[in-house]
Amino acid sequence: MKIPLKIPIGMLCTIFLAVLLAGCGGGGGGSLVAGSQAGGDPVTLVSIEVTPISPHIALGTAQQLTATGIYSNNTKQDLTKTVTWNSLAPAVATVSSNAGLASAVAVGSATITATQGTVSGSTTLTVTNAALVSIGITPVYPSIPLGRTLQLTATGVFTDNTVQDLTDQVAWSSLNPAVAAIDAKTGLATSAVQGSTTITATLSGKTGSTVLTVTSAVLDSIDVTPAIPSIALGTSQQFVATGTYSDNSTEDLTSAVSWGSSNEGIATVSNATGSYGLATSVSAGLTTITATLGGVTGGTDLTVDQAALVSIDISPTDPNSPLGLPQQFSASGNFSDGSVQDLTDQVTWSSSNSGVAAISNAAGSSGMATPLSTGTTTITAKINGISSSTTLTVTSPTLVSIAITHVTPPADARIALGTSLQFIATGTYTDGSTQDLTPFVAWLSSNVAVATISNASPTRGLATSISVGTTAITAGLGGTVSPPTALTVASPASLTSITVTPANTTIFLGAAQQFTAIANFSDGTTQDLTTQVTWRSSNKTIAAVSNAFGSNGLVTPIKAGSTNITATFVYAGLPVTGTTGLTVSSATLTGIVITPDNPTIALGKTVQFKATGVYEGGLTQDLTNSVNTTWTSSNTAIATVINVPKKNKGLAKGIQTGSVAIKASVRRGPGSGMSGSTTLTVN
Repeated sequence: MKIPLKIPIGMLCTIFLAVLLAGCGGGGGGSLVAGSQAGGDPVTLVSIEVTPISPHIALGTAQQLTATGIYSNNTKQDLTKTVTWNSLAPAVATVSSNAGLASAVAVGSATITATQGTVSGSTTLTVTNAALVSIGITPVYPSIPLGRTLQLTATGVFTDNTVQDLTDQVAWSSLNPAVAAIDAKTGLATSAVQGSTTITATLSGKTGSTVLTVTSAVLDSIDVTPAIPSIALGTSQQFVATGTYSDNSTEDLTSAVSWGSSNEGIATVSNATGSYGLATSVSAGLTTITATLGGVTGGTDLTVDQAALVSIDISPTDPNSPLGLPQQFSASGNFSDGSVQDLTDQVTWSSSNSGVAAISNAAGSSGMATPLSTGTTTITAKINGISSSTTLTVTSPTLVSIAITHVTPPADARIALGTSLQFIATGTYTDGSTQDLTPFVAWLSSNVAVATISNASPTRGLATSISVGTTAITAGLGGTVSPPTALTVASPASLTSITVTPANTTIFLGAAQQFTAIANFSDGTTQDLTTQVTWRSSNKTIAAVSNAFGSNGLVTPIKAGSTNITATFVYAGLPVTGTTGLTVSSATLTGIVITPDNPTIALGKTVQFKATGVYEGGLTQDLTNSVNTTWTSSNTAIATVINVPKKNKGLAKGIQTGSVAIKASVRRGPGSGMSGSTTLTVN
């Protein structure tokens, strides 16, 4: 279904400038583009980054490459379709001259270049002789309302424990195209009538399959997240639109809705491919961001502040990364009003020694550093003339073992038919260090008829039940494979109830609350369904609850009052709902308590601090990860503390011996100006 684009006038100007920027060429070491920096200097193309960095693909497959241009004013732009691509070893791999699709021809290595004007970038593509083991299709339980389309993804696992996106390389087919047809090359399914059909993806003699259901569900509502955010002038905010349907299913509609801003003089919002839902600030003030589809509209208020960027915090601080294991960096901006904003996708990243590690500026992988050799390099994040740096040390320990765990409950790897379970892979190295390998390992299920396990982002490691029985789950990286962990899919005991916690709680304006949904079955077992239920708030003017991936069950208070928070899960064809009451209070914040109190840690070790807000009447609220809470260290040479939203805020690390004050302050909204502190000693 085609959605009409509604592009604001201000955005047309931006697009026009981008076209000029991409199309103009020149000499002098870079391509000259329209526009100028402060002071009248022309903006030039400084460098081109090609991602993924040093990819490995199997013989007979292909890899889509991306070219990102970095300019003299520290802006960046996707140049994939405008650069000239070339392979320096076409006998190993070829590349389409204007699209960046590299195809493996023979085992070996090939340097792939992207050039515009006099500026070039490159990456080394390695072609292996690994064989395809299996193909997984996601989503595992695809369901779409009649009249909608759904993009399916095919992910291949190979004998060398690598994982590769094969969506555009497999042959797609639908067993019953009268119910839903699927594009044989792209994997885009289009519903036709109610019913079910088996979708298959085939490559090199291997086939993956799933059952696609077309329902009669209608769109009930659209939630726009994050709810009521505030950003600084000169920055952007990515919004997500999540649709909730009459059958209690949810769907990410970010790329399907028509986005709008009630005041484009405050902020514009994109309807362009690759940036759907990206709001860009224009001036200080308040605007409502809306998402509309089929006559249904959802929205949230966006506040643009006049605050100026003061500094940037990079997380993690001075990390050690084993050779070959990517390291994700995050950047948060600290503004003059004390607010904090995630700038990971907006800063320009650089590595002082790209031979040790290269870092990505491409959309979807911004801040991801790829270690290439042992040594140290300085990682820098820069925006609006403000920069910050940290040191990345690439070490050479060998991966010794991989251990598999899973989220609890339950205590054992046992789930009810029709539900899912998230697995986690932890690697242990020869130097005794451990690393979370969940996003990097190749996950396998020994019996995909019982349960499949995802190798596609962002659901890697998520096992989904197919039928009653037992399967073995393993995780592999390079030549190291975990011991198998048994996953049991139990016969469908009745789902008797869902418990939503915390029960009948009170939260305060300016502080979000995470809710959890626990399923209770007739055989006495329980299971965490927080990410699988459909969340609703009975009064969205009081509090909004998220169904977006990564923030499922997170409630944001809007104004004082009462509402009910419900979690619904459809089991054996019947919806089961759990409910709890929520009161949003406007009580005054009277103090902040930091725990642990005056701790001592060893050099190089960390401690997680917690900030508890104390309100009128003695009520308390966890403010540790609140977007309005700012964490600071009085001396970052002795200890640093993470202040990046959603990235372990309040986690302090000892850098050198001494004592520092660790402080948590509320700098925006209710309780603004309140703070608490404690002393951290590093010895």
